[in-house]
Amino acid sequence: MHEKKSSEEKIQSLEQRRTGWVEPMENWIKEAANLPQIARESNLFRKKVAAKEIFGSNLILAAREARATPQKPWRFLQIAAEKTAKISESLILVGIYDQARTFFQNSA
Repeated sequence: MHEKKSSEEKIQSLEQRRTGWVEPMENWIKEAANLPQIARESNLFRKKVAAKEIFGSNLILAAREARATPQKPWRFLQIAAEKTAKISESLILVGIYDQARTFFQNSA
């Protein structure tokens, strides 16, 4: 009986790891898609929430600008933006997808 339960738990864990990353990644994509709109708005609270999500609490104020290195998976978008002039957009999107999927799979 104990072995059967252990096997069922392993199967359930494998199934969760296989698809458990989809919803967090979907939410991340939706958040990323809303960032340009948040940046254009004058709502400082929404900007603060977005900055905390992207940078955590490691923001540094320098020359009246908040600076920090984005946390994963947001760092993937920064790297992609730096490569935009050098690599085709489709290769950049594939790279972001692979890195983000791996991040969310490991987080699940």
